[in-house]
Amino acid sequence: MTIRVISVLVATVACAVSCSFSIHAAIEERVAAASPSQASPSTAGKAEEQAEILYTSPSGAFRIEQIGQAFSGGEGESTGHIWVTPTKDPTQRAGLPKQSSESPLDDEFHFSPNEEWIFATRYVGSGLRFGNVYHLASPLKIDMPTKGESFNDLAWENCVKLGVFKDNYSAEGVYAMTSFACWSLDSARVLIELRGGEEKRSMRAGLLYFNTRTGKFEMTDYVRKLNKRKSDILGCAEPVDPLPGEAELKRRLDALDRQLNKRYAEVIAKTEKEQISNMREGQRDWIKHRDEGAKFYVSQFPSSEKERRRLQFVADVTAARLDEFNQRAEQ
Repeated sequence: MTIRVISVLVATVACAVSCSFSIHAAIEERVAAASPSQASPSTAGKAEEQAEILYTSPSGAFRIEQIGQAFSGGEGESTGHIWVTPTKDPTQRAGLPKQSSESPLDDEFHFSPNEEWIFATRYVGSGLRFGNVYHLASPLKIDMPTKGESFNDLAWENCVKLGVFKDNYSAEGVYAMTSFACWSLDSARVLIELRGGEEKRSMRAGLLYFNTRTGKFEMTDYVRKLNKRKSDILGCAEPVDPLPGEAELKRRLDALDRQLNKRYAEVIAKTEKEQISNMREGQRDWIKHRDEGAKFYVSQFPSSEKERRRLQFVADVTAARLDEFNQRAEQ
């Protein structure tokens, strides 16, 4: 199920997003098949009835809803809107800002562990996905930390500045995809995967962080080493804050593991019979690369930290994997 990329980082986090290509493909099919909306203007109540729930945050506190069409007519302009809606008080919803009136709507969403941040991506064209980061302020409103600049453009520019790539594939107008890899436990960092190149099946891939506290892109020795590896392993986002105690980390991992097993069984039950073997093979690959990734990650730390780092790593990538299955379930 994993698509292996010939790259500087040969699919380092391919299993971290092992469902992402199938998710993206499903989104592309949905967008391509969407018929233009020719409906006359409706009342607010009628628009509410047409709200489509795209995603629910892990705690269930927020829903991501779409009202209106993602694209309209032959111009490719989006006429719809994306809303972040609190489940306890839907009247307090806030809209996700658009890059422009022509910008497609975000279609994939990843809440940070504290649910104060959203990493979102959107389909732009074949082999093209853009990313965005949003901050949920209180009372509910949506801030963009890049202060009016395109998050996706900044990600690619910093990818070159920080030495991940020599070329800015997004600026060159070739294949360029921005994808989610993992949130850090403390929500201070999101690990982003960028892939690009002239041919879709031979894109180069690399990783970098966006730090939500500083508002800057950054690299660490761990991510640099990940980018140099040639084998398929999972990567996590290193937390900025000190880790909790071992008992707390273990409780978190046990809870996530139970949720993942439950969701995996539900996904298998709904999968077409001829695809079940592929799903199971993908999960076996994910477990293998999770274990290899954990071994590599803990090797970066002293013996006194290794077990806590292992628990942190496995829980973080399990949370990301659970998010993937939740995305599939809501397609």
